[in-house]
Amino acid sequence: MSLAATVIVPTHDHGQTLRLALASALEQTVADIEVVVVGDGVPDITREIVDDVMRRDDRVQFVDHPKGPRNGEAYRDAVLERAGGEIVCYLSDDDLWFPEHVETMSGLLADADFAGAVAVHFTADGELLSWPFDLALRPFRDRMLAGTANFVPLSCGAHTLAAYRRLPQGWSTTPDGLTTDLFMWQKLLRLPGARARSATRPTVLHFPSSHRRGWTTAARVEELERWAPRVADPAWRAKLIGAALDQAMRRGAVNDAAVATVYATRTWRFRKWVLGAPAVGVAAKALAARAAGRAAER
Repeated sequence: MSLAATVIVPTHDHGQTLRLALASALEQTVADIEVVVVGDGVPDITREIVDDVMRRDDRVQFVDHPKGPRNGEAYRDAVLERAGGEIVCYLSDDDLWFPEHVETMSGLLADADFAGAVAVHFTADGELLSWPFDLALRPFRDRMLAGTANFVPLSCGAHTLAAYRRLPQGWSTTPDGLTTDLFMWQKLLRLPGARARSATRPTVLHFPSSHRRGWTTAARVEELERWAPRVADPAWRAKLIGAALDQAMRRGAVNDAAVATVYATRTWRFRKWVLGAPAVGVAAKALAARAAGRAAER
């Protein structure tokens, strides 16, 4: 009997952020999952963290490898050769998922091969960045295929296991000049007849390492420790979604007409979900309403 999802968590040396990331994976509304931590030249502290988590939850597995080229992408392919999930989700060892992330991706992949979640990105100075995108539209897919943009960070990507096994080549060492996740997403988007979908509301908190160069591991851990308890709070998530909506509507004009259309239509759907969510408080509703009013004035 297959599982609902296989979750792959690649890791090298981010210390205790891994424990926090894994906790968010194990607290999903979909419990029928396997979580595979893929070690790429990890230090002893990482092994200790994973061993402790595995003792507490038998859904977690650990495959330990010496340091490979780039981010050890080929190790992920070996995991997927024996994966038991109907879908495959990925989680960076320094990001956090909302509890409904796997459920959301499973819904999208019911009629798609590849799906992208919406992330709330936090810059090093605390700025919130989030924007809607739609992989079903050619402008977004074309930019990803050209390598000029990646709308889907690793923690936001998911695909069916069946689609992965149709690929001529799965995860492999990424050429210079491309990010490892985008290289994989391009393969999936190039599948003949590939169907791709995008979420309409955030389910990922993304803390880009590129914005935190020079940070100590302790500083990275402290940052995630501030956010992790809030992720479990539905009211807080609703307020964050309202703030993400507000930020998306503040974004400057986009040049491509099709892209402009999706910003308008998908942001409207996002607003309807925010205003209709039972957990949304007065402040979040007011924020969403103000944002919608500003958009209507444009």
